[in-house]
Amino acid sequence: MYKTLIVPVKCSKQDYLYLLNCNKLSAEVWNLCLKIDKEYREQNNGKWIERNEFQKALKGCGIHLHTKGIQHVMRKFIAAREGIKRARKEGRSDVVYPYKQKKYFVTGWDSQSYKVDGNKLMLSKPMTKEKINGKYRKQKPVVCYVKNIPQNIVEIELVYRDKLYLAIKYKERAEYQQIQSDNHAAIDLGEIHSITSIDTCGNAVIITGRKLRSIKQLRNKHQAKIYQRMSKCKQDSKQYLKYMNALRKLTYKTERKINDAVHKITKLYLDFCIQNNISTVYYGDLDSATRGTKQKKKGNKFIRQKLSQWNYGEIMQQLQNKLTRYGIKLIKIKEYYTSSKCPNCNKINKINNRNYECICGYKQHRDLVGAINILNDNVNTNIKYYKTKKYLRIA
Repeated sequence: MYKTLIVPVKCSKQDYLYLLNCNKLSAEVWNLCLKIDKEYREQNNGKWIERNEFQKALKGCGIHLHTKGIQHVMRKFIAAREGIKRARKEGRSDVVYPYKQKKYFVTGWDSQSYKVDGNKLMLSKPMTKEKINGKYRKQKPVVCYVKNIPQNIVEIELVYRDKLYLAIKYKERAEYQQIQSDNHAAIDLGEIHSITSIDTCGNAVIITGRKLRSIKQLRNKHQAKIYQRMSKCKQDSKQYLKYMNALRKLTYKTERKINDAVHKITKLYLDFCIQNNISTVYYGDLDSATRGTKQKKKGNKFIRQKLSQWNYGEIMQQLQNKLTRYGIKLIKIKEYYTSSKCPNCNKINKINNRNYECICGYKQHRDLVGAINILNDNVNTNIKYYKTKKYLRIA
């Protein structure tokens, strides 16, 4: 299992200034990758450049960054390109291949470019620019002080938020009990209630996302105030740059709160799965609902803002990471009309509030109706009501 420890950079002033420049140099490598890739495709009838040829083209590029750092950016570029290829094969025509020039990009050190000495983490620097006695010499490494350095470090990345941080990715050997049972569950994802689920035994859980919504609403409110004040300033003036800095700090602070809330929501659902011995979870594909909201003109601007800021992908990624540790399968399915179809008579109804009511007399929580229909459509069940229900919220 992989984990990431994020710690602030603690080093000498000279090393800190060097690290500040590293992400600019990594951006130069990214921009060079864009240029090499474009020229190669033009010369080879649209054929993509392979990794070995990329390494040859980047060798001796003249960018004063350590070799492993250059390779790290190259791998990131290739991974981004391959991700777009997969998305296009799946029918996503709105995605584009990397084309934007960058000013900053994360710098990386792999297992061969760092050393650990007690509480010191020593990150390698490139060879000297000029020859000393006819040879290029190694420079003294950057020495960062970290209180508890984990073992089995795979990769270290330098990220900038409100200041410089080290993201230390490491392996941790952990054994989790693998769940094997015939109990299945279905999830109805929502913007108000993040996760609503029911299993084949009739156990239901509703995990509210109101705390998550309140964090984003407060951020939007503060952002609007800052943008209003920025509109009265001259661009690139001292006051304008102060507001830009305030925006960055607000973004980083909110991101940390959102990540914490998403982790707590998914942890609550993991506990529900373990408690009820659930081996398979079905969830609906909502990619089309959360992308291109402005072009598709879905509702008014407030609805479009909520949909575009919905943490659907983040929640599913966290669920994937947590559930797979216990051998729980997560299966994506199409969920057409699951929130509007009556589980009792299969009639399609348009619902305008949180309670589902059908002319046949069936009444239920609207999100639970969606979860019940997903479960009935994908598992041989005919569930209409829940036996037990929990309503959970994060602290």
